[in-house]
Amino acid sequence: MLESDKTEYSGFAMVLFNKQMSNLIHCPVTAKGSYSIPDTVVSIDIEAFSQCKELTSIVFPRNLKSIGCLAFENCISLSSIIIPESVIDMGYRMFSNCTGLRSICMQSYSPKDISLDNDIFYNVDIENCNLYVPYGTKNDYQCTNQLKDFKNIFEIVFYLPLFGLN
Repeated sequence: MLESDKTEYSGFAMVLFNKQMSNLIHCPVTAKGSYSIPDTVVSIDIEAFSQCKELTSIVFPRNLKSIGCLAFENCISLSSIIIPESVIDMGYRMFSNCTGLRSICMQSYSPKDISLDNDIFYNVDIENCNLYVPYGTKNDYQCTNQLKDFKNIFEIVFYLPLFGLN
């Protein structure tokens, strides 16, 4: 890292953040297995995890607000994700080509307005990927452009300890 950059960036386990660790900028493509994003992070940059082909799971912080465009593009080993209720901005094709994705859990009781992009889950196998939504919200989720074509949408009751939240 350049001397002048030390005041603007922070690193933890080879992942690059802004100095306050509120913005995750980049994860090396060599990332493997599961990764838990620190609780301080509120936004994930464009292409931050792109091409992390051996990343199998990601744990989002409960205060995450924004996931950038193509953030998880080509994470082909990613099998499940839980998108916290706090997320209000979901970028273009953020999970494109995540061909191993089999389980998506959306914790928001009202689907976010992501109507500008129909391709958030571009090239995800929506025939075999299970989409879990809060109890009583299935019809709302089926009306969104991005999720209406999922074949397996299930309503569940969220118990905070089950999902690792305090």
